[in-house]
Amino acid sequence: MAMVLVILIITACIIFFELPSLKKGDTKTVWTFSILLTIGVVLNIAISLKAIQFSPLDIIMYIFHPVSDFLKTTLLKK
Repeated sequence: MAMVLVILIITACIIFFELPSLKKGDTKTVWTFSILLTIGVVLNIAISLKAIQFSPLDIIMYIFHPVSDFLKTTLLKK
């Protein structure tokens, strides 16, 4: 629970320092910043609470495993 509090404090600091400089720009930039920050905060909280066990390697293996199998069958065929 302390980790969630730390994540929220860091998020508040990011918003405090970055949002004023973004308000000078486009509203699309502010929306993009807000959406990406929200996604990052939610994922970090879920990972810190052990709700999900996310590994980028799992996604890479899911994508490239069929390619690997195809190459093994076609290139190693005798």
